[in-house]
Amino acid sequence: MMLHYTRYALTLSTEGLEIMHFLRNVAAFFPGVVILFSMSGYLIAASFERSKNRKEFFVKRVFRMYPELWMCTVVNLGVIVLLVRKQLDKSIIVWLGTQIFGIANTPSCLVKFATGSVNGALWTIFVEIQLYVVLGVIYPKLKKLVNKEWYIFLGVLVAINIFAGYIAEKMGGLPAKLLERVFLPYAIWFFIGVFCYVRREDVLTKLSKFFFPLLVLYIFIRLIPFAIPGYYADIVVGVLCPLITIGGAYKLPAIRFRCDITYGMFLYHWIVLNIIVHFKLMNYLPWIMPLLLYLGVTFLLAWLSWHFIGKKSKKVITKILE
Repeated sequence: MMLHYTRYALTLSTEGLEIMHFLRNVAAFFPGVVILFSMSGYLIAASFERSKNRKEFFVKRVFRMYPELWMCTVVNLGVIVLLVRKQLDKSIIVWLGTQIFGIANTPSCLVKFATGSVNGALWTIFVEIQLYVVLGVIYPKLKKLVNKEWYIFLGVLVAINIFAGYIAEKMGGLPAKLLERVFLPYAIWFFIGVFCYVRREDVLTKLSKFFFPLLVLYIFIRLIPFAIPGYYADIVVGVLCPLITIGGAYKLPAIRFRCDITYGMFLYHWIVLNIIVHFKLMNYLPWIMPLLLYLGVTFLLAWLSWHFIGKKSKKVITKILE
């Protein structure tokens, strides 16, 4: 959220630039997308373990992802109609069709609206869905792998990530666009999470023990002005960041929240950002006010999404699987 916000705050505002630069540097130092996929790999592997069979696993995934996404799409469409109804054309119909399946795109009629993206964070949903399908198919086989086979498997994914970075840089165009939407370049982060879950009895103790040395190593390598290959993030980040994330989580005591607004925050923050940019609030208000508005409204919408859609989805899952 902060990476996305600061991108526009630094362009549109003349206030609070030092704070925005600081927030952006912190957000970029620990890439949210890498953390997202690595946490997802760990937690979705746990979800598969708790499922009786593949059908139950996929039903849970569908009802976890899609109902809140569809409601977000309805809300987003309402915002667009209210703000720029005259700009809309038939391309909005195509956009609605892709949202049903979680495929992110921006209709041609809205490329000049606010940030230029209808909901720029949603590209990760389609990648997540692909990874869920792959995991659902191969997880039983992954559980049978010995450590040596795991290292070979993860090594292949490392090579794919590096090769994808090379292709994106050297070729660009259509190949680079296709790479953005397929799971392979991001698979290393996800399956490191899966590996940590499958081998949790051995791995979690070690990651927790070596969390601070890994963090120091990560910071040291990140600060070295040296180009390291990799797709989206360099491969050192792609390997160490997932390990630090999971190891750091298990340095903390058990924490339980009554509600889970994380998915709602992911879904709605770009909509709020578009409204702020559309009305040029960053341009005219003191820097702290648009930021607080961004955070406050996003948290509120996320809570409403969880309360009215997310909780209901869990009940539907229970009834379907009875």
